[in-house]
Amino acid sequence: MEANDLSKLFIDSGAFIALIDEHDSLHQVSQAFYKALNKRTSLITSLTVVSETYTWLRYHGSYDLASRFLGIIERSEKTGDLKVILPDEETKSKTHAILKNYQDQDLSYSDAMSFVILESMGIDDVFSYDSHFYIIKRILWPIVKKV
Repeated sequence: MEANDLSKLFIDSGAFIALIDEHDSLHQVSQAFYKALNKRTSLITSLTVVSETYTWLRYHGSYDLASRFLGIIERSEKTGDLKVILPDEETKSKTHAILKNYQDQDLSYSDAMSFVILESMGIDDVFSYDSHFYIIKRILWPIVKKV
C-alpha cells in the first residue's frame, strides 16, 4: 500500500511536530509523506493531540511556532481537510479503561484516547512515529528505515 491509497489517516502529535518544526530530524520525511497523500484521504486527529502538539511546540519551540500550528489546524478544519475529534463521555470512559488495561505501558492520556478513536472509527493507518500504536496493531506511516 502507498500513501496515496489511504482512505482514512489519523495524525498523531509526533507527525504534526515533524511537519511544522523545520529543525525536527523527521521534517523532510514527514513533508514528503504528507505531500504524497491523496487529496481524498480523510485526515483525522483529536483535541488531545492538538493540545499535546501545541504544548510541545510552545515549550520546545516558540509561541510563534505553536501559534502557527493552531492557525493551520483552524484553517484545515474550516476547509474540511481535517476533522478534529472532541471527546464525549463515552470516549473519556473508554480512555480511562485503556489506561487501566495497559498500565504496564507508558501511554499518555492522548495515546489512550487515540486508541479509542481509532477503534471507534475503524482507522487502521496512523501518521506517527510512536510505537505505542503497534500495541493495537495499527500501521504507522511513513515507513522510516533506521540507519
